[in-house]
Amino acid sequence: MKYLIIFLSIIQLQLIAQKKFKVELEFRYKQPYCGNAKPTPKQYEAATIERPLDKQTFYIFQNNKCVDTLITNDSGKVVVKYLPGEYFLFEPWKVLKKTPDGSPITDFHKTCLVKEWAKPNYKLTIKEDDFTLDYYEISASRCSNQLACLRVRHLPKLIKR
Repeated sequence: MKYLIIFLSIIQLQLIAQKKFKVELEFRYKQPYCGNAKPTPKQYEAATIERPLDKQTFYIFQNNKCVDTLITNDSGKVVVKYLPGEYFLFEPWKVLKKTPDGSPITDFHKTCLVKEWAKPNYKLTIKEDDFTLDYYEISASRCSNQLACLRVRHLPKLIKR
């Protein structure tokens, strides 16, 4: 009987220690003005509006291992349940070792891309009483002529091959 109580106590402690926390995350971004001319007041205002990052996929990594994938809804939100710890969110192009806009890798500096692939887009820290979501950068918040690692700083679709 004494061993049964000890065994049940150990199981109960493990269940408490393995408690997942429900977290609602909201992803938003600002689309910059990407024109060449000076923006009109309306264009400037449109570039300062935060938009929901809808239907965006992120790969969740913990300790350099992919532990989950999430997809935001139409309003840029997603609800997840994770154990306390640090999680890093990556856009699919980084995990799949591709370019940010789907153009050929030859349009980019390969060594620079390797460094970009290793950089997370977000860091999610979950503690027992709260959580924080730290933003680093996402591709949607850059103009196509300002993507990291471009060989030529203009639209990749216009590069002559």
